[in-house]
Amino acid sequence: MVQDARARITPGGAGALVERSFAPLGPARPDDQFLDLAGLIRILRRRMMLIAVTAAVVVSLAAAYAFLTTPTYTASAKVLVDPRKKNTVGTEVVPSGLGTTLGDNFALVDSQVKVITSDAVLRPVVQELHLATDPEFGAQEPSFLSRLLGVFSSPSSAAPDSPEDGALLALTKHVEVERDDQTYVIDISVTTIDPVKAAGIAQAIAQSYLDDQSEDKVETTQRVSALMDGQLAALRDRLHKAEDQVQRFRAEHNLQEAEGVLIDTRQLKVLNEQVTAVKGEVAQAEAKYRQVQLLLKEGVEPEMIGEAIASDTVSRLREQYAIAARREAILGASLLPSHPQLQQARSEVERLRALILAEVERISKAIDLEHEMAKRRLATAEAALAASRHDADINDSARIKLRELEREAETTRTVYESFLARVKEMNEAERIYTPDARIISPAAIPDRPSWPKKKLILALALVFGCGLGGSLAVAAEHLDRRIRNGAELRASTGLKSLASIPVLHAERGLVSELLGRRAKRATFYDMVLEILEGGTRSPFRAAVLRLLSCLVDFDTGGQPRVVLLTSSVSGEGKSALALSLGVAAASSGMRTLLIDANAADPALTKVLGEGDPGPSLSDRIISDQRLGLSFLSLTADHLPLAGWANRNALADELTRVTADYDLTLIDAGLLRMERNGAALIGASQAILFLSRANATSQETAASAASELLQMANGKRCAAVLTMAGDESNR
Repeated sequence: MVQDARARITPGGAGALVERSFAPLGPARPDDQFLDLAGLIRILRRRMMLIAVTAAVVVSLAAAYAFLTTPTYTASAKVLVDPRKKNTVGTEVVPSGLGTTLGDNFALVDSQVKVITSDAVLRPVVQELHLATDPEFGAQEPSFLSRLLGVFSSPSSAAPDSPEDGALLALTKHVEVERDDQTYVIDISVTTIDPVKAAGIAQAIAQSYLDDQSEDKVETTQRVSALMDGQLAALRDRLHKAEDQVQRFRAEHNLQEAEGVLIDTRQLKVLNEQVTAVKGEVAQAEAKYRQVQLLLKEGVEPEMIGEAIASDTVSRLREQYAIAARREAILGASLLPSHPQLQQARSEVERLRALILAEVERISKAIDLEHEMAKRRLATAEAALAASRHDADINDSARIKLRELEREAETTRTVYESFLARVKEMNEAERIYTPDARIISPAAIPDRPSWPKKKLILALALVFGCGLGGSLAVAAEHLDRRIRNGAELRASTGLKSLASIPVLHAERGLVSELLGRRAKRATFYDMVLEILEGGTRSPFRAAVLRLLSCLVDFDTGGQPRVVLLTSSVSGEGKSALALSLGVAAASSGMRTLLIDANAADPALTKVLGEGDPGPSLSDRIISDQRLGLSFLSLTADHLPLAGWANRNALADELTRVTADYDLTLIDAGLLRMERNGAALIGASQAILFLSRANATSQETAASAASELLQMANGKRCAAVLTMAGDESNR
């Protein structure tokens, strides 16, 4: 019958499981439940109310802050610091543009961020917008608490000297200036309680920065111009002295100039040019003379006269000679030599030849005369040139000194003229200097507050509240020494945890479910119905059947199968579990005996009755037809003790009674307080130590388990967690 019941209780067979159920345990680790994610999730589920309350409190505080805090508005103006070099004039004293490398440029832009937050830029804004009279910037009267704190504060933390300084200090707290990453754009943000005021201040700061840049350039130019004016006066004096020295030296050494050139130098140049020209004339005259002499020596033939005889008379005679010669040739071809016309033509030709010869001789004499005159002029010019060179050689040392003085004067004049031009450019640039930055995005009036960001605050508060609640839950879990699951039960008692029996609640009505009321704990009647009619979806019934399968599968060595249920304190659910196991065993066809030995709380006896008095225990057994099991109460004080001279007698009697049953379950109460505890242990083959989840402390369970192991005298012992939640079933 036990084998048939075992098959019905554990359809798949659980022998291997049961054989390990009462096996000796290894070292326990109390903190195993905190080493995995599942354990952490179970902790959070158990402490869900603490987490929810904590999150609700934090969100409530954040909501109060978000909705009660005065909103502030942030307006921004963007300024571009142009890295390109801009020269408004030919030469600028103030450098324009940025550096030559990207790193230098970014460093200079970061420096401009500090400039914008300086007094030089912010103080004009305070003065222009009259912020010293604005209550938001410190114009209100100090409170009594502020005055009281000021008495005990150090001098360095005292109030500003003037309302303007106080407004300036307050403005620096309302302004945030930063450079956009990897750009030359500077973002100027101002936060106030008035959106129009925020936009106005941001725009005023940007404009003040541009004005400060222009003013700084003008002031720098003016300072440099003043310094250069002094230097210019010194250069002017030096130039005057140098020019006076040149003029005096010339006068002393008779080194006068004409058209910027020394007179003796100019004279030497002119004489040299004259000598060159006269030499040319002499050479030309000599060439003509030689050519004419050659003509005269070889005989003057009109046809041979070249361009050397440049004479109009010779040219006309040659023309007449050519005509006469042609006429002679024509007549000679047609007339006899003695013909008068031919004779006349030949005479004309001879006459013209004689005239040409005479003219050439006259020209030769003229050329010879011209040649002689050129030689005399050349001699005169060379003599004058030699004399001039002699004078120049005498004045060379003076001329060298003069050139040195002139170079010094010219250098001074060049520097003076450069400085003079630079000063004029700077004076003109004072009116046209432009800043290196420009406003690319004017400040617009914000249409929504920048703080408080209600959604963000509430979201962060919810996250922070949940995190804080989770931390408090974990901390409370560590501080809570109550047993919550099978792992903690095993760690505390050193006993194998066979099962975790979930808590069973009574059915709730529709109104209770809608109102969220907590369900009442189930009665014995509810438990019996759950075992008999709960079905496969009932966690309570499944847990009881798993425990029952463990109890019916271990080897008893031929002895009656008697299981004793005990605990460290009362209220652990021993009676309820014993009844549930008995009903489950009986419903599976096992002959089941349920014994109530809990004298301190005879709950089963109150429900099932005491039975009729009799001389033996078997006479007191009653059969409950509704539950299908037998019941024996050992709680009455008037039980006969005849034959029970010692615990062995009671144990023997129980052994005889339980031999007729497949399973006997004893509700023993607290063994250390039961007068028949030793006898009950002696009659049992296994002992279940019960602990109630979230009620029994680990120290109490550990102490009671230690006493139980001493009293068990080698009996099989295991632990069961009762009234556990879903997270305890592991």
